[in-house]
Amino acid sequence: MSEANKDFSDFGKKALILAILYLISFIIGIIGIFVEAAAYVNWVIGVVIIVFLILAASSVGKAGAKLNNDDLKSFRTRIIVAVILTTLGIIMATLGIAGMIAAYETQEPGTPVFVQSMVTFGLMILIGVVIIIIGAIFELLAWTDLKGFFRDNLSKFPENIGNSAKTGTLLCLIGAIFTLTFILAFLGSLLRAIGYFMLAKLKDLE
Repeated sequence: MSEANKDFSDFGKKALILAILYLISFIIGIIGIFVEAAAYVNWVIGVVIIVFLILAASSVGKAGAKLNNDDLKSFRTRIIVAVILTTLGIIMATLGIAGMIAAYETQEPGTPVFVQSMVTFGLMILIGVVIIIIGAIFELLAWTDLKGFFRDNLSKFPENIGNSAKTGTLLCLIGAIFTLTFILAFLGSLLRAIGYFMLAKLKDLE
């Protein structure tokens, strides 16, 4: 396992950054209920989260290549796919909502053009939501893979680090499940923040 310690440590360092970003996103999300401008700040944070998620997944992938472990390799692939799909879904759904608002403001309700606009943008929202759900499923599968790796290899890590990492993956897994409910999606960010803080213990391996 020692040959992959540097990669796990790199993942832990990125996990710490992700934990802070998810915590900030959660707090700003609450503020956004009362302050509309906060939502734009969260968009920027979301982009940064995407970048660090891909970098973190790459670190796990490198460890997987060195250890020839399918769970780690699968985690990298599934997290990247989840990020791409979720981002695409959010963009489509957002454009659909913006289009509907614009149609209400610029077109006469009940006219053929208005109805066509509503159907078109409604389909965009629906497709976006479906893509987000598929992305969340990939994320759920990814965390299941990583949780399985730490379960099967717990004895190869220092006890405090291994247990922290295993619990962290479980919390991130539950966070992904919460995202699938949409209603509890905001709690998913909080659980991910806590999970990533626990995964950050891996940085001590180096």
